[in-house]
Amino acid sequence: MMRKRLSSFCVGLLFATGFGLCVTAQAEICDAKFFHNGGVIEIGSSGMLTVSAKLTFSQVKKTSTTVCQAQVKGFAKYAFVSFLSGSNDIDHSIVVNGRNTSVSNARPGKAADTATFDAQLLGLFGFGAPIQAAGQKFPPQSYSLMAGDPKRGPTTPIGIQMGEKTVGTQQTIQTAAGKLSCWPVRYSRHTEATTAFVQGMQLPIPSIPSQVTDWFCPATNLVMKQEIEHSGQRSVIEVKVLR
Repeated sequence: MMRKRLSSFCVGLLFATGFGLCVTAQAEICDAKFFHNGGVIEIGSSGMLTVSAKLTFSQVKKTSTTVCQAQVKGFAKYAFVSFLSGSNDIDHSIVVNGRNTSVSNARPGKAADTATFDAQLLGLFGFGAPIQAAGQKFPPQSYSLMAGDPKRGPTTPIGIQMGEKTVGTQQTIQTAAGKLSCWPVRYSRHTEATTAFVQGMQLPIPSIPSQVTDWFCPATNLVMKQEIEHSGQRSVIEVKVLR
C-alpha cells in the first residue's frame, strides 16, 4: 500500500485528499492548462468535505510534455466533518520527470521539506491511461495519507481503498471553463476507521464508505468536478477558476 504525506501542495491540487482528489493522471502535469507563467487554478467545494485552494504558477520551464518545473504559490484549506482540518500557505518548487514529481519548500531559510510522490496521485489529471470509450475500466487502488497540519498538532494516518473505476457515457456539464463534454468515472471509496487528536482530545473517526464520480473533461485534460455521496449526503469539489 502506498503511503504519502498529505502535503499542503497535495491538498491544494486535490480533489482528493483521502477524501477529495489526489488520485490518477493521464494528461501529465506539464500539459495542464494552468501550467504556464501566470497560470491560476482555484478549487472550491460544498457539503461535508470542504476544500478551498488557490495556486499560481511562475518560473515555468518545459523540456517536453513529461519534463517540466515551476514555482507554485498560494494557499490551501480543508475540513472534513469538523474533525480533521488543515490550512497552509504554499510556496513550493515542483519538478516533474515523467510520473515522478518532486516538491520542495521554496521559502528562503526554510528546511528542505522535500517530498516525492507519483503524479498519478494527483487526481486532477486523469486515470493513468487515456479514456477511450464508455465501459472502460481502471484498476482498484489503495494508499495511506497523513491528514492534518503538523504545525497545529499530531497528524492522523488515513487508509484509503478505491474500487475499480468504470467510465460512463460522455455528457455535457457546466464547468468553470464553460459547457464541456466530459466522461463520468464512477467508483467506490472507503476511508478506514482511525483516531484523531483534536484540540488535545482523542476522537474516534468512523470508517467512511462513499461513491465517487470524477468528471474528466478532455478539453481541459482535467477532472473539473468530483461528486461524493455518503449516507445520503453529497459533497461536490470542483475547479472554480482555471486560466
